[in-house]
Amino acid sequence: MRTLLQAVALWGKKAPSHSITAIMITDDQRTIVTGSQEGQLCLWNLSPELKISAKELLFGHSASVTCLAKARDFSKQPCIVSAAENGEMCVWNVMNGQCVEKAILPYRHTAICYYHCSFRMMGEGWLLCCGEYQDILVIDANTLAVVHTFTSSLSPDWINCMCIVHSMRIQEDSLLVVSVAGELKVWDLSLSINSIQEKQDVYEKESKFLESLNCQTIRFCTYTERLLLVVFSKCWKVYDYCDFSLLLTEVSRNGQFFAGGEVIAAHRLLIWTEDGHSYIYQLLNSGLSKSIYPADGRVLKETIYPHLLCSTSVQENKQSFPFVMGYMNERKEPFYKVLFSGDVSGRITLWHIPDVPVSKFDGSPREIPITTTWTLQDNFDKHHTVSQSLTDHFCGVKDGTETAVVTSSEYVPSLDKLICGCEDGTIIITQALNAAKAGLLEGGSLLKDSSPHKVLKGHHQSVTCLLYPHGLSSKLDQSWMVSGDRDSCVILWDIFTEKILHKFFLEAGPVTRLLMSPEKFRLRGDQIICCVCSDHSVALLHLEGKRCLLRARKHLFPVRMIKWHPVENFLIVACADDSVYIWEIETGTLERHETGERARIILNCCDDSQLLKPESVLPAASETHKHKSIEQKSSSSYQLGPIPCPALKAESSCK
Repeated sequence: MRTLLQAVALWGKKAPSHSITAIMITDDQRTIVTGSQEGQLCLWNLSPELKISAKELLFGHSASVTCLAKARDFSKQPCIVSAAENGEMCVWNVMNGQCVEKAILPYRHTAICYYHCSFRMMGEGWLLCCGEYQDILVIDANTLAVVHTFTSSLSPDWINCMCIVHSMRIQEDSLLVVSVAGELKVWDLSLSINSIQEKQDVYEKESKFLESLNCQTIRFCTYTERLLLVVFSKCWKVYDYCDFSLLLTEVSRNGQFFAGGEVIAAHRLLIWTEDGHSYIYQLLNSGLSKSIYPADGRVLKETIYPHLLCSTSVQENKQSFPFVMGYMNERKEPFYKVLFSGDVSGRITLWHIPDVPVSKFDGSPREIPITTTWTLQDNFDKHHTVSQSLTDHFCGVKDGTETAVVTSSEYVPSLDKLICGCEDGTIIITQALNAAKAGLLEGGSLLKDSSPHKVLKGHHQSVTCLLYPHGLSSKLDQSWMVSGDRDSCVILWDIFTEKILHKFFLEAGPVTRLLMSPEKFRLRGDQIICCVCSDHSVALLHLEGKRCLLRARKHLFPVRMIKWHPVENFLIVACADDSVYIWEIETGTLERHETGERARIILNCCDDSQLLKPESVLPAASETHKHKSIEQKSSSSYQLGPIPCPALKAESSCK
């Protein structure tokens, strides 16, 4: 008989953090999708009147989201794809919020373009991906498997940005990219379809150095089929698409850095900056004629210059920096042209761009006002029926300020206990089921009366992580609980008597993870606790002996994985630079430090890997095979799904 467990998430009056790192609007212009630094996606309803309201939170990524893109023919299947820093890729149905496909690849994508040619291709099409690896990956949009690679015959490099050019005039498709070194490359998509199906190498047909770095955006003018906009961080340029000759260079002023741009009409451009400002330019003819021939006999290109028509108003807030922005040219009624942005505070802002933007009578730029702005917190404030957090009832307010912001939590099913570590250093233990019932159904008064809670005080800094050892090993004491804080202090508690059994002072960075050694790995018959700290150090604690066995401090990069070697009593630490450190636990000495192929062999020879959440570094893409063991062990034990806002009732089922 199968038992279905219903997962329920409760937030209090404060919305969950959603620091926007990627934003897009779906093809039907009804949904805004945002990816966040916290890993979750949010779906927002967009009304025909350009009003915004949060709809669902989607949980599927364990790292920051780097990019979003369309993943299907939206009229047939309303799907988008998201990619995260740790190589996770998910395809989501934005109508019901379900994850329909997931894969983990050893690539960090920074941009994805969907491509499908109905009369030449079978299946759902391709996801053309670029990022922190050489050239372009071709990924099957249906299975998320790597199909092929667009490679460079000259100067292969990471790609900063790309765009697909659909030429109606010649009925051919091309892929334009700009590398980190500033080289423009062109691949012929139409001709490459057969080559990819036949597993042949596909090389670029043209390349040109653009003599600028940090390219942010490349866009083709579909209105003229002649102009090419390329935005760099310190300038933006316009090229002639026919021969890639330079027509215009506009350098940034006042220390601003450009972040992107779009061609919104024939000879009209929209450029935006990292701090959320945007400008609309009209490209004007300088008056030079193509019939003038210079001394060297070449035809003199007709030069153009930009005239600033409009700029957008911005809510100045330094805490919102940086912004991620995009542009939508709506093809259906009511024919809106919309500029949209998201920031690290979780705020979405929309501007309705007029069809014919004009400057003022005196020629100065006109300001376009903000049309709509919205946050998750606005949703929580709007709906007064939002359930209270479990901690709202026993945290309270002191001296006019809220106390006990929860920074970590641990659920203990065997005891029906919810353990919450707080920002002020306290640890709160309450009965989880009664607290949830009271918060959802009967209100706070019942919670205070019928759900007693304990408050443990011992930390002087924010509690960063919690561990209930008995939940991982039945041989350990049922009363033990371990907590770590920002001051690198680890405390062993007796949660029944509320007493501190021992304090470990690691003299390192904040404790980010607490891990238990595997059942079969025993040091003198006992299991041990592994503490990973933010300064890349690792410590091993013997709970029964109340002593620190090992302080490993020589790691130069963030710790990515912990492995145990039971025969030799080795602790194997894999770091984000793909190096491996082997520590002898009994003596506390560094046995070996390996990199490259030797490091991969060592990792593949050890079982019981404990994969940690990556911070900001991902392995090189060329070393695909070293992640095979990780991919095999990363099959999801739960169904990824949405949590609606603001009621926030989970639709996913957990094992």
